[in-house]
Amino acid sequence: MENLLKELKKENKERERRLNIADRKILTDMMGYMKAKKVCEYDVEQVRRTIIRNTLKSYNRKKNLEILSGGDYQAYCDRLCADMRGASSKELILTRGVTVILAVALMYGVRLLDVILGGGNFMKEPVEMSLGYLLGTLAVLLGTLVIYAYVQKILKGNSKTMTTAQGLGIGVILILIVAAAYAGVYFLSDVHLFYIVWWIPAVVLLAVYVVFRILYIQHVNMLAKES
Repeated sequence: MENLLKELKKENKERERRLNIADRKILTDMMGYMKAKKVCEYDVEQVRRTIIRNTLKSYNRKKNLEILSGGDYQAYCDRLCADMRGASSKELILTRGVTVILAVALMYGVRLLDVILGGGNFMKEPVEMSLGYLLGTLAVLLGTLVIYAYVQKILKGNSKTMTTAQGLGIGVILILIVAAAYAGVYFLSDVHLFYIVWWIPAVVLLAVYVVFRILYIQHVNMLAKES
């Protein structure tokens, strides 16, 4: 299936290698800033292409991206993104959905590993699902969403770097996530809910992931052709 966003990202990645190290660092910060604005991902990559092209041209005039942006990359991005399309509800649902699917898959992989470490064989026997495991998984998912929202809020701010207090805030959230997940597993693992054959969740997660990816690619291709 044609994937116009993937092709554009590949093109940008190849051209980005021609930038110097300092400019690549600034460009990474720019991408984080623009994505925090919840705009169309394809448009972000188009702006990224424009920034790379303008920066490479500036080298001929003995300038760089920091000079080109006037020392304020956020204002520079705002000017370039003036006509950028906002991310639709469909795009947000599909992208967030893929993240959730991958997070659940990771937690399920941890559960299968736990079975092996406990001396079991999940390929021969059904996997037990306890209340503690499900609550631990829920704690990790909710915690991940909280961290994501927190980082998005930081990127939307005026500061170009993360402050010590903000870094500590993320650390505290991580500690709370681990503590909540561990508490659920430790105190409620004895509360049995059901058994399930190991490959059923794997097949379901893979199928849902593929569907979400196909729908997202189709959606972005449509946006790319409209731009």
